Order: sequence, then structure tokens, then C-alpha cells
Amino acid sequence: MGPKPAEMVKGVNSELRTMIRDLALRRESHDRRNLYWTLLQAQIWTPVRVESAPGHVQPGDLHPLNCEALDGMASYCIFTHDQAAAGWQACSSDTQGLRLERIHFVPLLPLLLDAGAGSLYINPEAKFSGELYRHELETCMEGARKLAAKPVQRVIDPDEALTPASASGLWDRLRAWLP
Repeated sequence: MGPKPAEMVKGVNSELRTMIRDLALRRESHDRRNLYWTLLQAQIWTPVRVESAPGHVQPGDLHPLNCEALDGMASYCIFTHDQAAAGWQACSSDTQGLRLERIHFVPLLPLLLDAGAGSLYINPEAKFSGELYRHELETCMEGARKLAAKPVQRVIDPDEALTPASASGLWDRLRAWLP
């Protein structure tokens, strides 16, 4: 017998959901940075047009909450779990013709920015929600670029550290550097 639906939801983005709650209760800058970091690793849901190709969402497929909220830029939304999305769909009258796309947050960032996002609501209509403004989305995008550009460090397995073959190869390379 598998987990009950309510138990499955508890584990979906639970760390992210806790951060959103904590940030709603106390507004600390280090909490916000932690939220950005966790979002960069999260897979979330976002409303898109029904006609959009699953897995190939374009900026025009994203659904704005309102079109000119911030200096002529639209607000969009994401959801940390499907129950938050269901709550929004129940409260909103303009969800017809939409479906939810599950997507990692990092590939969603350039779509939001290209769509002209002025802000992004996280779990609108939920007990605890949040809003990121455009400059925060741009900061997240820059952080994602920096992370992607970092070289991957290889961890050496102790069993393969210095086998006779690798030791001689290392010695030969060192000797080649010497005059």
C-alpha cells in the first residue's frame, strides 16, 4: 500500500514551502537568499495555455495574473505543489484554457523574463505565499548562470587514488615539466 495523497503532498517541495511560510512570518534577508537558492533547485508548476506543447513552453504560453501590475509589466505565478495550484484554480475565474506545466525553476526564469514579468507570485491564494520582483528574478538568473559556469569538481575515490598505473603517469607528467 503506497502513501496517501496528503502524505505525498507533504514531501513535495517541503523545504521550499517552509521557507515561504517563514519568510511570510519574518522578513529576513538571509531567509530570502535561502529561498532563491532553494528555488534554483526546485521543480514547480506554472499555468500555461492548453495548446502549449508539453515540455516546450514558450514565453507566450505563460499565463499572466494581471497584465500591467508593475510599471506596465505582468505578474505571473508558480506553485510549489498541486494542492496550492488547485486552490488558486478554485478561486480564480480565468483558469479556463490553462493547464499546469511541471518545470524546473531555472529553465522557467528566462521564459518569465522574456515574457516581461514584473513579478512572480509563489502559491497565490495559499495561506502562505510570496512575491519575487523582476530584479529578484534577474538575480536568480544570474546566480543560475554562475552555478552553471562553475567547473564540476571530481571527487577521487580513495580506492583509485594512487594505483601503480596512475602513479607512474603522474610521475611522467611531473618529469616532463622539469628542465
